Amino acid sequence: MREARGLHIYAALVKNLRGVIYSSLGQEEVREKLSWLKKRFRYRNLGISPSLMARYGPLAADFMGSPLVELKAPFSGLEELLSAYERLTGLGREALEAYCYASIFVSPLLVLGTDCARDLGPLIVDAVLTDRELTDKDYKLHMRIADYTVLDFYPWATSSAQRALEALASGRSADDVLKERREKVAKDKRRYWRVMAEEGRELLLYLDLLPLLAERAEPEELKALLERHGELMPATLAIISAIVV
Repeated sequence: MREARGLHIYAALVKNLRGVIYSSLGQEEVREKLSWLKKRFRYRNLGISPSLMARYGPLAADFMGSPLVELKAPFSGLEELLSAYERLTGLGREALEAYCYASIFVSPLLVLGTDCARDLGPLIVDAVLTDRELTDKDYKLHMRIADYTVLDFYPWATSSAQRALEALASGRSADDVLKERREKVAKDKRRYWRVMAEEGRELLLYLDLLPLLAERAEPEELKALLERHGELMPATLAIISAIVV
């Protein structure tokens, strides 16, 4: 098991991080995306999770410090919890880890490659479409707005996840919590009015792991997880915005 990173490092990263990247593109395609980000969005720290660090290896190292920051588990038990989520939901480790790290670090996801959004499909609860070709200025603005989406939701979203988990673990329904989360997401989409369209490509995704756990995990499985990781689980279950570039 990897050693958890010190709390002082975690606090500094939460303060300065502007996104967590996710991609399943090939090496050269990711290099092009990271070069584009480095050139146009200087002074923005973007986190890379352990699984993606392992996937892209030396390529990621070339961009370490600008714009990438390597993320490590800030709390013990996180890797064990991620393995449990992977088993319960059937999601791929890299996509699941990127979502949970974004949640723990209170940060939006930055999805490199439009086709990579498919990897996150089971987590997507809503999306903002656009029929425009966005400028650098548009991307900068909406990356900042996506940050506000996560931050503004965070205390409520994690607390409501805690209530839902407790209900599900006791065999009760969490439909009221899930409905409230969907409704708040629908209202939040108004933030993106400048670029939003009825049809077009997915610009921003809303990701939520909680509905999948409610659907696929048995009460006794969730009860066991809460007994072992009860303080950590809500922090991994925020509603995360994901900008697709």
